[in-house]
Amino acid sequence: MLAQFFNRKRSVKSSFVALILTFITAHVSAQEMVFILAGQSNMAGQGNSVELPASYQKVPSNIEFYYNGYKAPLNRFRHFGPEIGFAHEISRQFPHATIKLIKFAVGGTSLYAWDPQWTATRARLTHNASAGPLFKKLIKTIKIQFNEKESKLAGILWMQGEADAKYPNAAKQYTNNLNRFVNALRLELKSPDSPFIMGGINPPIRLFPATEVVQQAQKMAVSRIRNLRLINTDDLSKRNDHLHYNTNGQLELGKRFAQAFVSTRMAALSRDK
Repeated sequence: MLAQFFNRKRSVKSSFVALILTFITAHVSAQEMVFILAGQSNMAGQGNSVELPASYQKVPSNIEFYYNGYKAPLNRFRHFGPEIGFAHEISRQFPHATIKLIKFAVGGTSLYAWDPQWTATRARLTHNASAGPLFKKLIKTIKIQFNEKESKLAGILWMQGEADAKYPNAAKQYTNNLNRFVNALRLELKSPDSPFIMGGINPPIRLFPATEVVQQAQKMAVSRIRNLRLINTDDLSKRNDHLHYNTNGQLELGKRFAQAFVSTRMAALSRDK
């Protein structure tokens, strides 16, 4: 009897989740969903395209991918970031929506390089002055393909922080700098409540001495920044440098981004009821 009770309980819960997902899918099916993918080298990615499993080699039909402002096949490049795993998972969850992924990532860059009020002096604190004002470049890249009057910004995916972990002073300012970046980005895109989903960092502490400071700052940001989700990356597989995720690691990272987005949407719908 007890086993039957718990089986029924799990069945009801599963049915409820399925119902919510069906509602979400129907709600967005007539719209174009736009996701921004930004950050540093683990967003740019070092997954190897020739190692992709067969199930990931065909691009989902409802996915459009834009990299640095140009439309491109999802599997075009030799190396990839979380976009492939994300695309397949989010397409599976929203099969009737048109899904546009806009990616802009620059390796080795700290939040000083992404500051909305960028200055070369501040960027030099993390040796990023040569990258230029990345926030301005990000907005320019996004707006080539995104019109807030016609499309809906579904979410922002952010994989960054390792560069700040190299510099203790930058690490101490990570939460404040991230808060300023997120607020400015949402304001610029006229999307104040868009989910901001961030991957946690875990580089080798020997080379990134302020890693724990940035990790704590990322956790603190969850309570300080509205609608921010932090995903765990500690168990993702990496290349031999112990810094960059390998092919499997990147596929799983993308999948976790997608799952976090769906969970965020489900939570928002539950609150609205």
